Amino acid sequence: MKKTSVNIAIFFLTILFGCKPFIVDDLSDHESFVPNSLPFHTLKLSKISELKGEGQNWSIVGQVHSDFTKALHMKTKEGTGILINQPTTENRAHIFSRFKHGDIELDLEFMIPKGSNSGIYFQSRYEIQLFDSWGKEKLTSKDCGGIYERWDNQKPEREKGFEGHAPQKNVIKAPGLWQHLHIKFKAPKFDSLGNKITNAMFEEVNHNGILIHKKIEVTGPTRAAHISDQFELPRAALMLQGDHGPVAFRNIKYKLYETDTLYTSNIEYQYFEVPMPITKLPNFDTLTPKVKGKTTNIDVNKLSQRRDGIAFKFSGKLNVAIEGDYLFDLLSDDGSSLYIDQKQVINHDGKHDFESRKGIINLKKGSHPFQINYFNYTWGKGLWLKYEGPMQELRTLEGLYPYPLNNTKKTLLIDPSQTPEMIRGFVNYQDEKRTHAISVGDPRGVHYSYDLAHGSLLKVWKGGFADVTEMWEGRGIDQLLLPQAMSIELNEHFVASPLKNKMTAFPLKISKDIQPLGYRIDNKKRPIFIFKYQNLTIEDQYQPDKSSTGLKRTLSINGDSNLFCRAARADYIEKINEDFYSVGGFFYFKNLGESHPFIREINGLKELIYPLQKDNKIVYSLFW
Repeated sequence: MKKTSVNIAIFFLTILFGCKPFIVDDLSDHESFVPNSLPFHTLKLSKISELKGEGQNWSIVGQVHSDFTKALHMKTKEGTGILINQPTTENRAHIFSRFKHGDIELDLEFMIPKGSNSGIYFQSRYEIQLFDSWGKEKLTSKDCGGIYERWDNQKPEREKGFEGHAPQKNVIKAPGLWQHLHIKFKAPKFDSLGNKITNAMFEEVNHNGILIHKKIEVTGPTRAAHISDQFELPRAALMLQGDHGPVAFRNIKYKLYETDTLYTSNIEYQYFEVPMPITKLPNFDTLTPKVKGKTTNIDVNKLSQRRDGIAFKFSGKLNVAIEGDYLFDLLSDDGSSLYIDQKQVINHDGKHDFESRKGIINLKKGSHPFQINYFNYTWGKGLWLKYEGPMQELRTLEGLYPYPLNNTKKTLLIDPSQTPEMIRGFVNYQDEKRTHAISVGDPRGVHYSYDLAHGSLLKVWKGGFADVTEMWEGRGIDQLLLPQAMSIELNEHFVASPLKNKMTAFPLKISKDIQPLGYRIDNKKRPIFIFKYQNLTIEDQYQPDKSSTGLKRTLSINGDSNLFCRAARADYIEKINEDFYSVGGFFYFKNLGESHPFIREINGLKELIYPLQKDNKIVYSLFW
């Protein structure tokens, strides 16, 4: 097996099972896999003893689903991977992590049923509220994602609760669906005598992909019955609330941070002025430096004597406090490269190579020689080296961001008023840029993006329609249309595919027999997407459902065929009541037409499949 394959395999084992971090020992192989960030530690949730608690209300299960029409309803199946709280009058204890944390980055999913209430307490003291706030417009700190208020019995009645922070937006899904939280928390800091010198801070709170808090200080512990004192600490356990309502958690991942683990010293530089044009790093051995010197900081702008046609060679010592894997991120305009211990870690060469490049290396405690080579052809000039390591979040090691920080873009938002808006533009789907996409915004506030080439619904959302800033401002490098609100990506389904029988697997790509013909506009200005199959015509349309809480689809064909439509795909599809299915806990599905789907299992996944028939339109709605 090639070393590249070994590194990839070990990295994914680390992500999935929390194994020992991998070591890259040969960075001359430019095909070696480099992640975008170092892996999180993962709570495996295979047994309850991975956490610390005294109540019987917490357990480990394999699957959870909830009927969103019933208060506090949760139904489970045996297995592992999900932590669930089902409190009773006698058992309603909290549960704690076995690790103690200061600064932490936490990533998890949670499910809360109708009417339930729970919370995540950082250092067992500072709460992010979990609550069924679905559909609520006026938010307080008591709503989902809120930083819960503090409490002082000595204050007047209306002022006892204070310092609560409502989320900036309500991005909660319907009860019984899995939701995502990503939180960066800074612990309070203390001097050598134990005096607090810095308050705790929620640096970022992202709920379902939307930023709802940024740099919110908390001057003391949240109001909570379990805290017998108001003391704050440098480190304490993470706590999940157990004395209120049912709640489930899965995919709990974290990174613990301390102080800086790397610093540079003894930096020397050689400055070169080179003939133009220059499109890649020069051979420094053939050049005579114009200036040699020492510097405490790598700043190519201050050290340069002109803008165009210059190059640098920096060398020095890289001092490592904690042994482990270090991920380096080198951004430059124009080209650069990084060497540590005479090994090339990053090759970021080439004129106008604007993309950030990363490299990973295992470093032992102590001092290591490093070298950075750099050149600039013309126009912008800059060099910026960041790193992430054990117990250390991403930070700048040397240099400055090479582009103006005050170059803020004017936000360009599109919202439909009287009739639907349709915008052709690139759309991100599962980290892939889809180029043949159209996004449709409806005045009733339910929107979607659709792949015209595949006949596939990519994502759906409610609220504001489109942020087109990246399409038009500046150079429009990304050229992406972004939803203004929380969106749900759907497991890709083609408009239809010819199958031999009900158990034939769908192809990886749309059949060449199905030809997209564009779309026509109905009398309400909504698009109807048209496809040709042999001598038949398929029509595919989407619009808000009656309550404007979801999206309704209507699919029809004008003749008999062997075509099938895949309406949903997930690791499980459960019927939760007479009308609705839960699709993997990501969204709800309801059949509305005379054609009825069947559920099948293919390659370990459940699928909802419709036969496409002449006389029976396929009609269903998605709800979240």
